[in-house]
Amino acid sequence: MKTRSFNYILILLSSWMLLVNSLQAQQARTGTHINSKALPSEILALEIPSEVERIRQLILNDRKEEALKLAESYIDKVERVTLPHEKIPKYFAWNAYCTVLTSLHKVEEAIAACSMAMAIEPNKWSAVNNRGTAKFVAGQFQEALEDYQAALSMVDEANLRVRDTIEHNINLATANQ
Repeated sequence: MKTRSFNYILILLSSWMLLVNSLQAQQARTGTHINSKALPSEILALEIPSEVERIRQLILNDRKEEALKLAESYIDKVERVTLPHEKIPKYFAWNAYCTVLTSLHKVEEAIAACSMAMAIEPNKWSAVNNRGTAKFVAGQFQEALEDYQAALSMVDEANLRVRDTIEHNINLATANQ
């Protein structure tokens, strides 16, 4: 029961972090994204690619294997069709993949996927935070704490919702050391 509750909280936090990061993105969804479909959502988020929103919904509905297949397919498509200078779609794809892998407890692969997202967009906090969560799930609490602290340093002081979430992650990592 404790593991299931922890997994549920992990999925919610990771999904929320994906959503919040996407809200800060500069590229707006225009309906021209790969396989773009109108998906019902509780929050109107025009910046989030529809594929990432679909992956988020699948994770929330505990359809993780389906989310994994969609994330792998999305990475493949993005890598094939985006130009070298188009970083945002690649960042979203790898960051979403990291979240799915973390939810499946495939932490080494998740850490690598988050690191890939971080290499694409080094100044975005979400992939750093998500890598911290993958490390937390792996029991690497000190390393998770370092990632959470790095992510917090990337967030604007005025963005209290994100800062509160990352500070919560910091407290969890600190308490588990």
